[in-house]
Amino acid sequence: MLTLISVKQKITKNISFVFILLLACFLVFKLFNSHRYRQPEKVIANDVISYYAYLPATFIEHDYTLNFMKREHRGTYWPEILEDGTRIIKTSMGLSIMYCPFFLVANVLASPLGYDADGFTVPYAFALSLACLFYLIVGCLFLRKVLIRHFSELTTALTLLIVTLCTNLYWYTIYEPAMSHAFSFALICVFLFLTERWHEKPAWGNSIFLGLIVGLISLVRPTNGIVVLYFLLYNVFDCKTLKDKIGIYLRNVWKIGVVAVAAILVWLPQIMYWHSLTGHIFFYSYTDNEGFFFSHPVFLRGLFGFRKGWLLYTPSMILGVAGIVLLFRRFKEYSLAVSVFMFLNLYIMLSWWCWWYGGSCGLRAAIDSYGIMAIPMAAFIAWIGGRTVKLKIPLVCIAIALSGLSFFHNLQYKHGSIHWDSMTRAAYINSFGHLSQSENFENLLQKPDYAAAKQGDR
Repeated sequence: MLTLISVKQKITKNISFVFILLLACFLVFKLFNSHRYRQPEKVIANDVISYYAYLPATFIEHDYTLNFMKREHRGTYWPEILEDGTRIIKTSMGLSIMYCPFFLVANVLASPLGYDADGFTVPYAFALSLACLFYLIVGCLFLRKVLIRHFSELTTALTLLIVTLCTNLYWYTIYEPAMSHAFSFALICVFLFLTERWHEKPAWGNSIFLGLIVGLISLVRPTNGIVVLYFLLYNVFDCKTLKDKIGIYLRNVWKIGVVAVAAILVWLPQIMYWHSLTGHIFFYSYTDNEGFFFSHPVFLRGLFGFRKGWLLYTPSMILGVAGIVLLFRRFKEYSLAVSVFMFLNLYIMLSWWCWWYGGSCGLRAAIDSYGIMAIPMAAFIAWIGGRTVKLKIPLVCIAIALSGLSFFHNLQYKHGSIHWDSMTRAAYINSFGHLSQSENFENLLQKPDYAAAKQGDR
């Protein structure tokens, strides 16, 4: 009896850690149950083709220039072709670096398991799917370390539950696992932990690890490099803390230099790749008139629009947005870092020519920052816990409703009652509360004009 009570007490005291263990088991079950990895063309598809191309081109074809495509074109590479005929992989190689250990194991096992070792069969798709789960769980463990410093076990567990299962991060973990978003989410969670650790103890080792993570974050998705602003503004909330922060950096200027050097070292293979093919150290490989319109960000449609509105299709994140206000009152060390980062992140994200990011479940580009948004979300959940019963009950109901609706949107997207890029107000209303499409659903859609969007008409 005493043993059972002791076990119960340990679980209660570590409920957030127990949740992560259960989450890992659940996601592994979903991975095997979905059988998606058995169809490699559904895992290594769309943007993943470019993210992944470095690995089969280098380790299987032994030709990162992609010249072998002149002899044999399987339709599994999507290079940009320059005016001189040079083939260059469109995206940076950050994800290939993260895939690499899993890819190498798959490459060794493919032939013994009876599959073609060409980089595009079941073992490779399974490896990329497993990589996603591995990094996601690692990210959750580090995010827990950040949250548990300020919040209770229950608040931390609830925050992790909402972020992982009640947002579109869930979709990009189970159904499109090789996309960049779960990987970036995990890296930023590790970055949050290292930022706090560095400020507590700016040692050489912490500086190296911080720089490596910053380099990898930006190499996976270059615009995510603005996380350095979070590092710079962490624990700054008035003139005194700003002065103190400048003093910390001046006293540790060489260690800041180590952070920068470590980040550059991560980028070195990419720089060498670009230079060998183009002669340039840095090369903008989005050659098809794709760019940003910084003078015309689409904030209103990007946040609330029916095509891909972030807070419309992922309403659970309203809890995080609401919590930002609380940071300025109770958790000031995060207030400026989170608010400035999120504003600039949304500004950059919604200035992209294709602000809805093509075919996707919700505004997928926002997923990368969910680790940072988990902090104000936890603050809001903790605030609810401190209210009176009369106020707490309706607030809890609202939080459950927002989280439930977010999860339901994942199911709707899976069953086709939310379209990947052509949703309208009429289509959303028509599908609301329904998993399957109505007979009239297709007639209510409006296809975006991609060509016009590249000219700024978005």
